[in-house]
Amino acid sequence: MRIIIYTGKGGVGKTSVAAATALRSAALGHRTILISTDAAHSLSDSLEVQLSGRTTNIAKNLDGIEVDMQYELETRWVEIQKFFSDFLASQGMDSVTAQEMAIFPGMELMSALFYVDEFAQMGKYDVVVMDTAPTADTLRLLSFPDIANWYFDRLFGIVRNILKIARVTVGKIVSTPLPSEKFLDDLEELKERLRRVRELLIASNKTSVRLVVNPERMVITETQRAYTYLCLYGYTVESIIINRIIPKEACRQDFFDEKCKEQEKHLETIEEIFSPLKMLRADLMPREVVGRKALEELADQLFGDGDPTEVYSTQSPMRIYDDDGKAILAIRMPFPMNQKVELYTRGDNLTLQLGAFKKSIILPYALANKKVLGADLEEGWLKIKFEGEIHGRKRKGGKRVRGREKA
Repeated sequence: MRIIIYTGKGGVGKTSVAAATALRSAALGHRTILISTDAAHSLSDSLEVQLSGRTTNIAKNLDGIEVDMQYELETRWVEIQKFFSDFLASQGMDSVTAQEMAIFPGMELMSALFYVDEFAQMGKYDVVVMDTAPTADTLRLLSFPDIANWYFDRLFGIVRNILKIARVTVGKIVSTPLPSEKFLDDLEELKERLRRVRELLIASNKTSVRLVVNPERMVITETQRAYTYLCLYGYTVESIIINRIIPKEACRQDFFDEKCKEQEKHLETIEEIFSPLKMLRADLMPREVVGRKALEELADQLFGDGDPTEVYSTQSPMRIYDDDGKAILAIRMPFPMNQKVELYTRGDNLTLQLGAFKKSIILPYALANKKVLGADLEEGWLKIKFEGEIHGRKRKGGKRVRGREKA
């Protein structure tokens, strides 16, 4: 199953590009599903088809869905939502408010990811196109399996054992409800599904992230940052969609003269920064991109006669090799970052923190328990050095990056 994820700063045209991609994919005969993970859904408006939390047919070979949290509570999260609402009610909150407050952070993220897992398990679709929320929310969505698995691996077993004891001791004398075995089984299932989702999302031959950008300075800067963080989390960014370019015909008019000159500079910057990623371009259309006809015209601009589901790149964002007597774990970091890089190691777990973003990496056996010697940045790769070789491929060089190890 092919998965294409569109992300970018709010307002760059992600929804239109995602809808155009899905329509063209379906027209070429691929069984396609278009899914919106943005709480402020706009797919329905773009396609002029009413979508909901249930899968809706849009056209031949094309279905769509907008993640609806209320629908998810009624179908997917029954046991978990029941426990939290009962717990809040036991603390004096009225039942209606308790049900509303039982929507805990992360439910929307997990629901969106679980749809991807379900589609893969069903085998009903050839292509999944995801229209995501603005960049920051998308980064939280895609980092969620890493973060959730870290907590599951370290805390879930301990909590389960404590609750078994609590049920036969304090559970008999307190009125506050304790999680049932069914609740804990559901959490165990969540862990397994997140593992499957993570494996699917980092498979570079199946899943690609496409960055949507406008030729504007602030948009370019945020897109650079998103590119780096996506590589940090192991996702394959394969292309850049440059949307809303003022066409050359309009640039001949005096009204657009200054704007076109500014645009040319930004287009050169995009080319310089994001090369060699494949770049697809779309002109600023003379009308709002709403409805199938306008979306098909956008698909023509972006893909021409090509297949939008093509895999443009499978370059892995992570490598392991030897260099001058040291083992190297290299993570793609395409742009210099002004935040300090911090490394934390504990057994076979390496935690890398860059600004507000943190990634936990389970090290392969060959690197587990090796001493971390530091980190270098060279030609777009953050290279973490470990003591001792692992008999892999050798590379050399490096520019120093501030970093430190914590036990």
